[in-house]
Amino acid sequence: MKIFAYNDFILKEYEKEIYADDSHILFIKHTAEVYFDNFILGSRCVKSEKKGHYFFTSNPQKVLKFPFYASVSQFFTKPSLLFQAKKILKEEIPNNDVFWLTWPHPISFLVLAMIGRKKPVVLFVRQNLEALIEVRYQGIYRFVGKLFTKFLYTYARTFHSNALVVSIGDEMYHYFKPIFKHNFLISDSVVSQKQQLPPRTMANKNPRLLFVGRLEPEKGLFDLIKAVQLINQKTPVSLSIVGEGGLEKELKDYVASIGFADKVNFEGYKAFGEDLFELYRTHDIMAISSYSEGLPKIINEARAFAMPIVTTKVGGIAKELNNGETCLFVEAGQPSQFAKAVISLIETPSLYQEISRNLHDQFNSNSLEYWSGEFAEIVKTYIDKDFKK
Repeated sequence: MKIFAYNDFILKEYEKEIYADDSHILFIKHTAEVYFDNFILGSRCVKSEKKGHYFFTSNPQKVLKFPFYASVSQFFTKPSLLFQAKKILKEEIPNNDVFWLTWPHPISFLVLAMIGRKKPVVLFVRQNLEALIEVRYQGIYRFVGKLFTKFLYTYARTFHSNALVVSIGDEMYHYFKPIFKHNFLISDSVVSQKQQLPPRTMANKNPRLLFVGRLEPEKGLFDLIKAVQLINQKTPVSLSIVGEGGLEKELKDYVASIGFADKVNFEGYKAFGEDLFELYRTHDIMAISSYSEGLPKIINEARAFAMPIVTTKVGGIAKELNNGETCLFVEAGQPSQFAKAVISLIETPSLYQEISRNLHDQFNSNSLEYWSGEFAEIVKTYIDKDFKK
């Protein structure tokens, strides 16, 4: 069985090898190689003068290269992108048995339109795209983006009601539950069982908070920095911010303006690997201040390293974690609540220990090996028993 996976990566071609900077490619690679006879990954691809963070393949037959686009909005300003993609897909579609598509996306829409109901389709939903558009875009781009997203949802519901929908996070799983009868919830963990640490006993004397993610508006980083200010009024803490993005300069300027350069450290991007693992080992609390999320991979990373979590109650996180058991929840946009929760963890070792132990215990059923196998079993069962042409 050959599976075609489409994902909105920017693949990097370096000396005939293909890399990606998004760790989700590790989940795709492991699943495709272990559980399917053959596979091909479709994505935009660019020549690169250096390696990406994650090696994918040196076999050109494993990659279907699409034209580069800076953002999905370019499909509206440059319609030729869709025509180019259609020409590429026309030759490849007949060679595949099942289609694993990032949803919603214009190229995934093309695939659906071209195959009709002739072959099994997996619509893979990683987060609430409408919520992301609301936060990230403004004006006409926000309006058109949300309108097109609704169109894609309506199209799939009308013409592909028998598709298999697999969501990352509880929010989108429940959104699609009344619409698609083949609807499942999984995690796309990329953390191997090899990384697991034992439970922790207490925070260090000078606690260190860790944020890992894109530096974008929806991540609520100004709220998090304000929370760190409030915490330091009572007890000394520091914050390490791992990642890059459009707000990096603005955030650094803000930290300097409030005189907190010694308390907030910008670590830059850290690929999923030993450098990032060392930060998990040396920090005490995972901080998530987002306004919108699916089910971020850092949840399973925190589980692997038994790191207690303080997080906003949004998206898939709201159902994946339990307040007082595997995290402390706060409302988005409330720095004072965030500060209070962090102080509670620091000052209550028994609570810190319990959350760390519970996260550790959950990891065996949340590793890369576990969820890759679960996803493959869902797909194969759907093909064998539920798919009807």
